[in-house]
Amino acid sequence: MELLIGRDPEQNQLAVIADGKPYRLDVGGKVPNTVSRYKPAEHTAHCRILLDGEKGMRFENLNPQNESYVNGQMVERCRVLPESRIELGPDLYAINLQQIIKFVGYRPEYSIKHLSAVWREYDEALLNLQLEQQKKQNQQRLQGIISQLSMLCVIIPSVLPIIQIPSWLRAVLVIAAISMAGYFYWKGTRPDETFVMKKRNLDKEFKKKYICPNPKCKHFLGFIAYDTLQYKKGCSDCSCNYKC
Repeated sequence: MELLIGRDPEQNQLAVIADGKPYRLDVGGKVPNTVSRYKPAEHTAHCRILLDGEKGMRFENLNPQNESYVNGQMVERCRVLPESRIELGPDLYAINLQQIIKFVGYRPEYSIKHLSAVWREYDEALLNLQLEQQKKQNQQRLQGIISQLSMLCVIIPSVLPIIQIPSWLRAVLVIAAISMAGYFYWKGTRPDETFVMKKRNLDKEFKKKYICPNPKCKHFLGFIAYDTLQYKKGCSDCSCNYKC
């Protein structure tokens, strides 16, 4: 947003033009003549302030004959903060930048394009984690089937002696069942290898990265897909706008 700030020549009040839209601030008392007038036809005024959420705020004196002071120093152009002390003309007419920003309804814009890669990385990692968990569940089902087969190999010959099952097959099935049971028990004793812990660590890292781009906010945006996030106007915590 571009702010042109000068003196309203008709009422001697402070004139603020935000992206071409004029505002007149009744701040009490007249603006001294040492503050340059706002001239719509020439698109000029005493000074200009460019507001950019990512690049910050930049102050520019629009006429070499003007005097402008920021925090007590005469300047032609410099970076400013909302709380900076800005004074115009030799009479040091003070303007309240925080009040002006609020009056014109400025909401800083921040790009969220980088969050597309953050969401994609998280979504792919979560999918792989779920597939890995499904694979483990299938392996456990297989272990259960092998255990049941090994039991049947022992029970069937005792019930139906006519059916003979090779001893080597029974041994292989028993060993396989015991081995798989031992493997899954060992995996279960390692908390870091469980689905719950892996999901927790994945979410923890995601919460550090999927945040509001406003450096003063850094609010976690939730488990919202990036495609959906693009339709949000901005952050509910810091009232900034998003741009894609």
